[in-house]
Amino acid sequence: MMESTNDLDVIELTPTSPTAGIAEDCPSPAQPEVLDVIDGPLNHSYQPVVWHWFFLKEIDKTKRIWKPFSMLDSVALDETFQLLSEGKIATEEAIVKTDGGRYDVDVSRRLRTAIYWEETPLSVRRCSWFFKGSLETRYTPYDEDMAEKLEEEYHNSLTNSLWRRVLEFPLGNKIMFQNPNVLLDFSNYGPVDDWTQVTEGQIRPLIVKRGIDGFDISDGEKTVIDHLIFLVHGIGSVCDLRFRSVVEVVDDFRILSFQMLDTHFPTAVAEQRIGRVEFLPVSWHAPLHGDDTGIDKRLRPITLPSIPKLRHFANDTILDVLFYTSPVYCETIISTVAHELNRLYKIFLQRNPTFEGQVSLGGHSLGSLILFDLLAHQPLVSNQEPGDDILDEEAVSYVSDLNDPTVEEVCQVLQLGEHLVKFQREQFTFSDLLLLSEEDLASLGLPMGPRKRLLTYLRDLEIRRAKLKQEDGNIPAHDSTVSYTIGLAGTGQPSISYPLLDFHPAAFYALGSPTAMFVTVRGIDCLGEDFVLPTCPKFYNIFHPYDPIAYRIETLIDVNMVNVPPVIIPHHKGRKRMHIELRETMARFSADIKERFFESFRSTWSTVQNLTTFRSSMPPGYEEESQCTQNDLDTSNSDESAAAEKPAAVESVIRCIGKLNGGSRIDYVLQEAPLESFNEYLFALTSHVVYWESEDTMLMMLRETYAGMDIHPDK
Repeated sequence: MMESTNDLDVIELTPTSPTAGIAEDCPSPAQPEVLDVIDGPLNHSYQPVVWHWFFLKEIDKTKRIWKPFSMLDSVALDETFQLLSEGKIATEEAIVKTDGGRYDVDVSRRLRTAIYWEETPLSVRRCSWFFKGSLETRYTPYDEDMAEKLEEEYHNSLTNSLWRRVLEFPLGNKIMFQNPNVLLDFSNYGPVDDWTQVTEGQIRPLIVKRGIDGFDISDGEKTVIDHLIFLVHGIGSVCDLRFRSVVEVVDDFRILSFQMLDTHFPTAVAEQRIGRVEFLPVSWHAPLHGDDTGIDKRLRPITLPSIPKLRHFANDTILDVLFYTSPVYCETIISTVAHELNRLYKIFLQRNPTFEGQVSLGGHSLGSLILFDLLAHQPLVSNQEPGDDILDEEAVSYVSDLNDPTVEEVCQVLQLGEHLVKFQREQFTFSDLLLLSEEDLASLGLPMGPRKRLLTYLRDLEIRRAKLKQEDGNIPAHDSTVSYTIGLAGTGQPSISYPLLDFHPAAFYALGSPTAMFVTVRGIDCLGEDFVLPTCPKFYNIFHPYDPIAYRIETLIDVNMVNVPPVIIPHHKGRKRMHIELRETMARFSADIKERFFESFRSTWSTVQNLTTFRSSMPPGYEEESQCTQNDLDTSNSDESAAAEKPAAVESVIRCIGKLNGGSRIDYVLQEAPLESFNEYLFALTSHVVYWESEDTMLMMLRETYAGMDIHPDK
């Protein structure tokens, strides 16, 4: 029998079994096992459904899924939605910051837009009813109109006990209301909405779910931001073996920080002494391979047609290393990174006007080298307080102005006031400084650090002046003419213009960094103990022991550090991994056995020597041979003892490693996993991208960040 209810075609089922009813109006499906769709007794009292906001997320550029907003964001969105529905706010005012301020949601247009990076705006939806296939694990929300109609019919069915019927909606959805616990969708006519397709010829119904019970929904991010960290990616457009972009890996890295704060700083979190650390991605790959440079267009004609996917991977990824050593494209990369850092920092301050924390930098692989070169060429401004983040405009004018600064002004900018008297004694002018070589400055008594700083400053000043003249049209431009000098960067690094950053980073974290290798290739054998990053007081070189791209920094500062192992980063669950402790225990045990063996052999040999009754009958030279044997035993035993005691001795000695990290250690090594220790070659490739998912790396960064605020992890 058919009757019209609320403009819907209602089919009342009268067979004795649900299966028979389905057979009448639907394509003969097998009996679905869905009795646990909605838990609870059959006797229900109606409770209004809880609405929650979801957003569409693109996965791998081929798949789109619906994910829930956090509770905090959903409440804010629903409040704005109610105000907009009641006409209390205008359409253009219905903008809500979500995801910690990294996205804006236009409630009226139902669009979610990224703020800090380029991303296609995608839909958001106010949801209460969902469906999924019998073999699917993730629910998809119905559109808002459909959800409202389903809620009305559910209320009607529950109030009037109208069950075991199928409702056919205008869009072709056939929803079976079997009972309050079992609701099925027999839609076999194509897409249910724009993003979800039903398989043609499907024989099993879709499972329908009411409400958000069972969804994994977070409470939301803390509004107080203690610290800001920018992360720069390495070569290529993907950052790990799952082919995720820098935005995706930084998103997971940020979530990892929330987990580490909750598990290792619970007291500080409970006392509300800490908020959170914000991580923002910095991308330079797209501008390098964009239309402005035309590099991809130039590579296309010279690329062989064979093995196209491998050649595309090489052009898109591996060649980034060669581009950075190129005088033509190096400045493009450096300028892109610096511009992005300044742009993101400006936007962040605009959206977080109460932010009072510091800023740090992190770079992975080639990204760490880019940041190292950029920070090494920042001028040091003496009239700034350590906590100030914005460079003095007058100091910047010293660099960019066409007029010659005085020697006093140069020394002030570079903090060379203690050496000013040496220039004044020789009656140097600024023009004289331009003629000085590194040997001349060394003869004046300037240490290596101030020498490199001054030479780099003068070189950059000349380059910037040349560009200013080109802009004025006084001299012709030569895009491909770049000179190579021996200065702070060393031979082989093109003399380019290094932009100024709008902030002074508190720390620099290099992850899997090849910086030391590039510095060595440029012709610099030793950075020296006076080498510093002018505006960055802390530097941490973090690497996996099997990472083939990573190199040590400490040995470039002090050659005596070759025999000193890097600092082992503690495991996030405490102590060292079991297999590492077992390896060290076996090494000490082996050394003890050898020591006891040599001690026993030495005692036996001494007893033989003391048999003086036979000494007169021994041949000539026996006494000298015995003494040599005793010396060999003593030497071998001392070597074994020293080798066994070496790790403990190294760990107990705290060395001052130059000024790069304030005299503290620079090289930090992660502990390899037990499976990785079986064959280091098998895990060499994965070890280079392990940092994005490493709890140990994250905990170290958080520990160093909050140590400056006198906040430490719980023991």
